[in-house]
Amino acid sequence: MHDPTVSSRKILILATIALITLLVVGCSSGTAVTPPLSVSPSASIGELPGWLAIYFTNPNPPDNLGHGLDQNVQPVIDSATKTIDVTSFDLNLPSLVNALVNASNRGVKVRVAYDGTNGSQDLENAASNNQPFNAIKVLTAGKVSLVDGGRSNGLMHDKMIIIDSQTLFMGSWNLSYNDTYRNNNNLLKITDAKLIANYQAKFNELFVDKHFGTHAVVKALNPSLTIDGMAVENYFSPPDRVMDKLVQYVQGAKKSIHFIIFTYTDADLAAAMIASSKAGVEVQGVIENRGASQGALGSLFCAKLPVKTDGNKYTMHHKVIIIDGQTVITGSFNFTKSADTANDDNLLVLHSPGVASFYEQEYQRVSGIGHVPATADIACK
Repeated sequence: MHDPTVSSRKILILATIALITLLVVGCSSGTAVTPPLSVSPSASIGELPGWLAIYFTNPNPPDNLGHGLDQNVQPVIDSATKTIDVTSFDLNLPSLVNALVNASNRGVKVRVAYDGTNGSQDLENAASNNQPFNAIKVLTAGKVSLVDGGRSNGLMHDKMIIIDSQTLFMGSWNLSYNDTYRNNNNLLKITDAKLIANYQAKFNELFVDKHFGTHAVVKALNPSLTIDGMAVENYFSPPDRVMDKLVQYVQGAKKSIHFIIFTYTDADLAAAMIASSKAGVEVQGVIENRGASQGALGSLFCAKLPVKTDGNKYTMHHKVIIIDGQTVITGSFNFTKSADTANDDNLLVLHSPGVASFYEQEYQRVSGIGHVPATADIACK
């Protein structure tokens, strides 16, 4: 892989378009505007209320260095004065790993919980100047406090960054090169104190108490909130029985269910979607191509639901359901039994047509380059 070379003329054109986009956003009086993702792949798409911003990756073209979600996260890390708490399943993004070390060097208390297998792999590509980059070694040398989540009790699969107890980043995005420059992901920036308190309590259980997976007991402290008029729900697995919530939302849909998901194997959720479809609800979605045929794709396809596999040559990593164009379900939670019963995962439910419209745009973008499964590849009974 190589850092792409862009002509000066193209840079000028992109800069001009980006400037126009920023002017439009700035003049919109709070109205959410979607900048062209090809120009600004990590642009904020929803400053919807003041406590929430939404970002999507755009891995087309892939390896578009300098145009990733880290551009939105690093300035907040660089401004930290007291604490930075991080959990990440994959962990090898040099820009943010180095930013954490720099924060530690200036006296910020930095703590990181990671997966000992995926978090300790060397990165060798243009992002690290073709030199092996091991995040754990770099963080250890930078005197960052580390806890290995291990795998004996499930995966430590949470993705969160809490900065000075004032800003939370969460979603499907890991602090990794692939998740930033190659994979489809969504990231939410949150500044609501009660919601941040939920994630801080969960982080403390993981990092301080070292209760991972099946040993976890901390539920969301404030599972149901109203923030600036928006109803919000927050859950953590395994303690909050998250899959039951997903099934209930699918069963309660009146008009439409659109989903984009990395791993989908849960039979109960698939059965609920099929039942909703039979009841007249529009049900459609995109599943990451890798291993899709071994999951729920077959049962959904054979029930004649318009499901696709994704068209990203790397990974479609979202974990999203959009209900009736009104409600968005997102987070780190895959549609699997292990996510529900064994892994450390988190979920947000946002009841907002505005938020839903932005996720619907992302769904349509991912679906637009997806592939309809070939009948010959799926044996329907």
